[in-house]
Amino acid sequence: EDEGPLWIQSKTVDGERTSLQIASRRYVGPEASGLPEVWLVGVTHIGMGAYYRDLSELMEGCDLVLYESVMPAGARPPGGTDADQRVASTRASLELLAQASTRCLQAGQSLPLDVDSLRECVGSIDLRLPGWVANASIDAWGRPVRFEHDEAGDVLRISSVGPDGQGGTADDLSTSLDVVVDSADAVEGNVNLQAMLAQSLGLRYQLDTMPYDDPRWRVSDMSVEEVEAAFAERGLRFDDLGDMLAGSSLPAQLIRSMLALIPLGDALTGGSVSDGIQVVLIELLGTPGLLNLTDQQYGAGFNEVIIVERNGVPLEDLDRIIEAEPDIRSVAVLYGAAHMPDLAARLEASAHGYRAMETRWDDAIAVDMRNTRLSPSDFKSIRRSIRLSLAALKRQARQAKEAESAPD
Repeated sequence: EDEGPLWIQSKTVDGERTSLQIASRRYVGPEASGLPEVWLVGVTHIGMGAYYRDLSELMEGCDLVLYESVMPAGARPPGGTDADQRVASTRASLELLAQASTRCLQAGQSLPLDVDSLRECVGSIDLRLPGWVANASIDAWGRPVRFEHDEAGDVLRISSVGPDGQGGTADDLSTSLDVVVDSADAVEGNVNLQAMLAQSLGLRYQLDTMPYDDPRWRVSDMSVEEVEAAFAERGLRFDDLGDMLAGSSLPAQLIRSMLALIPLGDALTGGSVSDGIQVVLIELLGTPGLLNLTDQQYGAGFNEVIIVERNGVPLEDLDRIIEAEPDIRSVAVLYGAAHMPDLAARLEASAHGYRAMETRWDDAIAVDMRNTRLSPSDFKSIRRSIRLSLAALKRQARQAKEAESAPD
């Protein structure tokens, strides 16, 4: 079955350099259609600093960036088609602002005085948060939310005046935050394994490196609650995946301990440990069809939610931009490379008539084979081990599928 052009590949040049390459493609509509050009920018969550700089420079030339990030409810601007939806979305925004304020307290900073001070605070914690706070700071009726403190400065009340636009009435919406926060557990649990892996390998983590605080960057993804609901419909649990990425599950704790030993191993071997792991990542992530094996681990329907349903969000946002924002002449969609085959196929199949006009490949991770303690036989052994492991996974998946379809 033809899955379309490649978006991710491993490439070795003359036995001197091996790299994981990710594609970005530019799409244009029919001539004189007036449609904005669209860059589909594939990305991997850990990579070299130069890789993220190059992608950021590419998107610097776009009017708008729609980016991937499963987010808390309230991160997108509140709104709705009826009164109940507007109230619910505004409540979610107020809760997000309270959670962001809590993050400031956990980081040892003071209770924010207003939206501007909150944005400044959270920008040093997570580059996505200033934009989310800006979205949440205007309620569903287009009015700024209020930040109010008690006389002692110990309690922050964040509120919306509600549908009638008058404060102190029955339809006001609010949430309160006490300055006393037990933060130790929350801070300790807020650790991302991908960030730890990147640091241990001398690489960078995408969310710490790219300019998510640029006002032209908009989150375009499902919320955590939406993903959980979609999983539940298929009998799957989001908690298991979330725990794995956050580093709070027991296997994750073991991985964290292992990652902590990489710098020591490099010191003893001249860097061969991290080089070896980078080669593993290059070969593993560059293997076509790898994503199809995740259904075996997480259950049937996992990819349908993680890829197909989430991809619908930026495509719907693009439709809204075309309809309501004619001044936007170029849009970048920044999503993981695994999302791109489905995104590209659906973009080209849409009524807009988009077609690919340009492709560029960027090295996300690269190892100089001439400047490493790994021998040529080491590279061959790594590649052979990965091929054997993937073959075993495919065999297990096939056997599991045959067992499910066998008559009782």
